[in-house]
Amino acid sequence: MDLSALRGKRLLVPVTAQRRHLAQRLAAAGAIVEEVEFIAIAGPASPEALEEATLAWCAGDYDWMAVTSRNAVIAMDQIARSRGMRLSNPQPQAKAATVGEATRTVCQDVGLAVDLVPEDKQNARGIVAEFPEGQGRVLAPLGNLASPVLERGLARKGWTVDIVEAYRTVDGDGPDPDVREMLADGAFDGVLLTSGSVAERLAATCPEMAADTPVIAIGDMTAAAARAAGLSVAAVAQAPSYDGIVAGLLEALDPESAAVQSEDTEAAEPDPSDEAIVPEAPEEK
Repeated sequence: MDLSALRGKRLLVPVTAQRRHLAQRLAAAGAIVEEVEFIAIAGPASPEALEEATLAWCAGDYDWMAVTSRNAVIAMDQIARSRGMRLSNPQPQAKAATVGEATRTVCQDVGLAVDLVPEDKQNARGIVAEFPEGQGRVLAPLGNLASPVLERGLARKGWTVDIVEAYRTVDGDGPDPDVREMLADGAFDGVLLTSGSVAERLAATCPEMAADTPVIAIGDMTAAAARAAGLSVAAVAQAPSYDGIVAGLLEALDPESAAVQSEDTEAAEPDPSDEAIVPEAPEEK
């Protein structure tokens, strides 16, 4: 992907203490990046419940595990390793489903084989749509802001679903006064939104953002949250990934150039399964 159009562009990029990959990538391309920690990732309200669920999974008490975020996988892996176990202990009898290739990669990094990745929608609805009907137990380690889509959808297919809070999304420090002033003055060439939570925090902490500042959302769910919070969205990533949001940013900055680049990319990489793997699945709240 040609990122030369980003040189000298001032961009507001959400980060967390654990993840700065997108900001680093854009800065390496020559963009002037303002990092803002709109949200932060914290441990679950009940660590004991997560530990109990993790040990039950490792003991083979579940038929499936459905994960929608790398944060849940990492939290469970830490618990398993502290007890001398691995998340792969009950496999191949037990199976795992994830929302996309990014989360699959994190699962594989901790030794967890993945049996289902939705081909259409890479979110909880996508898992539900492609999950088989059956009976048995499914463990779903989720964040505190996750919707009930996964639990209800899998229950309708006959499964007993156990939800456990694996992490919490909480408010980060937010933008400092200088950044808020620049947003109000229209000094940014683009504002990136990597989750619905980020969109809501942006709207709450920067109510005077210039109306003509391009806002780019990483996916449809994030875009919907942004619009519900009163933000205008200039572009939505075609795939909920860092490659997708960067492509959306390029399109917002220069639609004609982005269209040409898209055609070149399709010609060079016609196989849709050969997609770039990003370090997390940001679309999950």
